[in-house]
This record gives sequence, C-alpha cells and structure tokens, in this order.
Amino acid sequence: MATYRLLHVTRTGGDTDGLAEFTNSDTVLLPVHSSDPTGTTEGEMIYNSTDNKIKIYNGSSWEVVGNTTENIEDIVGDMLVTNGTHTGISFAYDDAGDGAIDATVSVSSDAILDADGDTKIQVEESADEDKIRYDVAGTEVAVQDAGGIALTTNGGMFRHNQTQAATFTIPSGEGTLLAGPVTITGTVTNNGTMVII
Repeated sequence: MATYRLLHVTRTGGDTDGLAEFTNSDTVLLPVHSSDPTGTTEGEMIYNSTDNKIKIYNGSSWEVVGNTTENIEDIVGDMLVTNGTHTGISFAYDDAGDGAIDATVSVSSDAILDADGDTKIQVEESADEDKIRYDVAGTEVAVQDAGGIALTTNGGMFRHNQTQAATFTIPSGEGTLLAGPVTITGTVTNNGTMVII
C-alpha cells in the first residue's frame, strides 16, 4: 500500500505559507482568501471564503469556477427571451432585478378568436355598444344584449339532442323548451316551467 505524505507548494519554501496542499486524504487545499487578491497572474486559483466560491483569475478579473445562479439565469433568459419562438406570448428577463422571467400573454381585450380571426366572440365591434357578437367562419350568427340572444338570418337555429342524458334542475322562475320526441335518460328537476312540443 502506498504511503502518502503531506506536500506543500510554497512561494518561499517555508512550511506555513503554502499556496496549495496535497494531503494524504487525496484532497487539494487551495489558498484561502477572504477577498479576491489584486495584481495576480492569469490562471491562478483561490478559494474565496467570503463568497464561499472557488475562483480563477482570467487575466483581468476573478471569475467563479462553474455556473453561478446568475450564469444559469442568463443562459435560460437568453434561450427563452432572445432565441425562443413564441406566438401570442412574450417574455421579459429581469436581469438587473430578481432574475425572474416575466410572461405576458398577448390577447385582444375585446375578442376571443381563432387563429385566422374569422370565428370569434367580440364585445366591442363599435365603441361601447354593450353587445356580445358571435361570428362563425366570417359570418355573424348571433347578437346578445340585455334583451337576450337574437340569431341573425345566417344564425341557423337552437338545437338539442332528442336524448337528454344530463341531470339538471330548471330553477323557479325559469323555463325550458324541448322539441320532441324527447327521451330523458338523466334526471330533470323541474322547479320552473318545462314544455315539450
């Protein structure tokens, strides 16, 4: 079995001012500094006991060895914000602040619409009209206001399946109209008015 001996690499040969130690526990003890030294040479390495980081001098500044939280934030921020491809959403990387990536969904404040914009629900076709308009495939099919929903001439009709499997309640003061024949396989609790034609 090999015998290990403590080895000091020193500036002057003295045993107490070692630049690095190789010990019999197979570890390397780097020089420990409470602050980054000045006037150093490129390639030097230390352990900064204040930052609790291993640092290497790159010829002009001391850099932390490995990725810091800031490095990782910059990498992710660059991938997502700068190089990513997004539709309907944008990202902002708060590099100077908390390192967060803030997302903003780009939505119209007055419409819900499909990708090509021809099927939509809109609430402001004209200024403050207080109506909800329903368009399908580029054609307005219904308009809703305080008086109810009105189908346009292109709106077709209200339809229901002749088998009603749902369980529901018609509240007091409300009514429902079904065109028969209707088979009810669910449960209808009628507290209002139900008419089957």
